[in-house]
Amino acid sequence: MPDASGSDPQTSELRHIAWPLAAMFSTQTVTVILFLTVPVMATEIAPTFGVEAKDIGIFMSIVFASAMVFAAASGNLIRRYGGIRANQIGMTFSACCLLLALFGSLPLLYLAAVLVGMGYGPSTPSGAHVLARVTPLRARGFVFSLKQSGAPLGGLIAGLLVPAMVVTFGWQAAIVVSVAIVLCAVFAIQPLRATLDDDRDPHTPVAFVSPRHAVRKILTDTSLRRLTLTALCLTSVQSIVLTFLIIILVQEIGLGFTLAGAVFGTAQAAGALSRILMGWVADKALGARHTMALLGAGSALAVFFLTTLGPDSSLAIIILISVATGALSFGWNGVFLAEVASLADPKDVGATTGGSLFFLYGGVVIGPALMSFLVTLTGGFTLPLYIVAAVTALASLNLMRRD
Repeated sequence: MPDASGSDPQTSELRHIAWPLAAMFSTQTVTVILFLTVPVMATEIAPTFGVEAKDIGIFMSIVFASAMVFAAASGNLIRRYGGIRANQIGMTFSACCLLLALFGSLPLLYLAAVLVGMGYGPSTPSGAHVLARVTPLRARGFVFSLKQSGAPLGGLIAGLLVPAMVVTFGWQAAIVVSVAIVLCAVFAIQPLRATLDDDRDPHTPVAFVSPRHAVRKILTDTSLRRLTLTALCLTSVQSIVLTFLIIILVQEIGLGFTLAGAVFGTAQAAGALSRILMGWVADKALGARHTMALLGAGSALAVFFLTTLGPDSSLAIIILISVATGALSFGWNGVFLAEVASLADPKDVGATTGGSLFFLYGGVVIGPALMSFLVTLTGGFTLPLYIVAAVTALASLNLMRRD
């Protein structure tokens, strides 16, 4: 029924959410483009840096090793400046630091990864802080999933844009374009700051705060602990897909670099749609726990079928399995973050999210690094992917335990 002003309450509620959601969705998208730029062009730039393509995958591990600490420690930054400004600070810092990769030096590439991770750390906690303030509990799964769908959309754009830039203008140009996109987003969200950062406390000290307090929140709460530790396994799968899918498509299956980038991008698009759909499913049908378990089991199967692909596989089958892998392994993030926000103290959503991300980013650190090690040890991707599928299946079973 319309209110006294003649507007429908649900319409007013959607308008209240729309701009914050659009801002957090956009920043999620562009930050992913930024840190995926290097892994996406790994096969092309590895000779310049004097390593193999799989070793470029360590870039992702370093980014998230840094991000896991600074995400858990970002509570004070968000309290002092607000979610919008914390996001702007992080994006600007990450973008500028990625420019260190332009020198073609492996040590500087790895230093860039550390600094990009520092800037990326506050991104998701600040986004959760902003959205938790404006989103009713009944819609959090969908809204947070819609926001998190910006990540695979960023992967889609990176998969299409970066190879095209590398082939046409060179890998340095691809980095500069990614940096420019992020800086444009920083300026684009500035008009929202006055409204969305009105809860900031300028008296909060600006200092690095140990992540121990935020991490303890997760470990001492049974529901948060089980949810987060299960998500750690699932995020390892996701990071492996992000880091190694193009390498597998090029080196193991024999696709051309540009075609592999397009397949990778299509898989990311499927992941974006899956996140939105799974957010709706979690809110309206299965709930967060069952939705995550379903996606975990599906991811395990998709990763297993990825090992069956080879040079003789038809392009249709390659695309189908790649898309299924992307859709299933990326569908859970928004559901997870919405559940963490629901379980957290309303005043401490950013810090609690940061604590959970300490473990999730740990999965991103472990996943690519362990995969690179196992590929070297076994001489191929098959056995390592079997292990990934088995761990993911076990994580899904663990989530369904009721004791």
